[in-house]
Amino acid sequence: MERGKSREILNSLTQEMVRFYQGDPNRIQHFIKVHSFAKLIGESEKLDADTLFVLEAASIVHDIGIKPAEEKYGNCSGKLQEQEGPAFAEEMLQRLGFSEEVTARVSYLVGHHHTYTDVDGLDYRILLEADFLVNLFEEYAPKKTPREAVGAALSNIFRTKTGESICRVMFDVPDIKQ
Repeated sequence: MERGKSREILNSLTQEMVRFYQGDPNRIQHFIKVHSFAKLIGESEKLDADTLFVLEAASIVHDIGIKPAEEKYGNCSGKLQEQEGPAFAEEMLQRLGFSEEVTARVSYLVGHHHTYTDVDGLDYRILLEADFLVNLFEEYAPKKTPREAVGAALSNIFRTKTGESICRVMFDVPDIKQ
C-alpha cells in the first residue's frame, strides 16, 4: 500500500477507535501511547512497510476487547480481552477497507496481546513491548514504577534493542539486564 494511503487508513482507524471509546479518555490515551511506542520501535527495528502497517493497526485496536468484555462479563481480564477483541477488530477493519490478510493478522495479534509465550513475529513482540511500556507507567502512576516490575519486564518481555533501551531509559534502570 502506498505510504499516503496507509497513513490515511491508519488515521481513519485511530479516529474510529476514539469514537469507540467515546467518553473514556484513559482508554483513548492508552492506545494512542501504545501506537506511538509501537511505531517508534517498529521503525527503529527497521520493519518492512507491510509489517509496520500491521503493527500500527494492531497497536491502535489492541484493547478493543475491553469494552465488550466489560459489558458481557463485568470485567476485562487479559484473557477476556483476547477472547472478545478479535471479532470487534475484524468488523472495524473490514468496514474501513483493510485487506483480508491485514485483518487476519491484526485480529490474531488482538487475540494474543496478553499471551507472552510462543511469540511468532516481530510485530507481535513489538506490540507486547509497546503495551508493556505504557502499562508499567500507567499501573503505578503517579508513584514511581518499582524496579522489580521493570526488571521482570526486561527479563521476560523485552527482546528488541529499541524496546529494551526505551524501557531502561524511561524507568532509569540501566543495570538490570546485562
